[in-house]
Amino acid sequence: MITKENIWDEARKSNLEVLKSDLVDKVKDEDGWTPLHSLANHEVKEVLDHPSVNKVKNSHGWTPLHFLAHWGHLTKEDLRKKYPWYKKEIKNIYKAINEIANTPDSVKFILED
Repeated sequence: MITKENIWDEARKSNLEVLKSDLVDKVKDEDGWTPLHSLANHEVKEVLDHPSVNKVKNSHGWTPLHFLAHWGHLTKEDLRKKYPWYKKEIKNIYKAINEIANTPDSVKFILED
């Protein structure tokens, strides 16, 4: 059974039962990490299925999703399954960057901030 007293130890052991606990995204350490962050940092890809994977942030603004991506534990296929809209969003960002890059210098300063 996962309790407030053992949830951190179980998260460090990559125990999947931690994901079922109501505390997984609520208990925070002094750096704002939750057990969900810890699981992501330990390559537990099942974290992707948790509703808080891209919502709960540590003191540096990182979500568990950031940790999965940063350490290379997140593949394009994972993103396609979890976030089917991501490809469209990336295209929109790329298009916006190109539009700004091709904007006359006389108005670029407005867009810089």
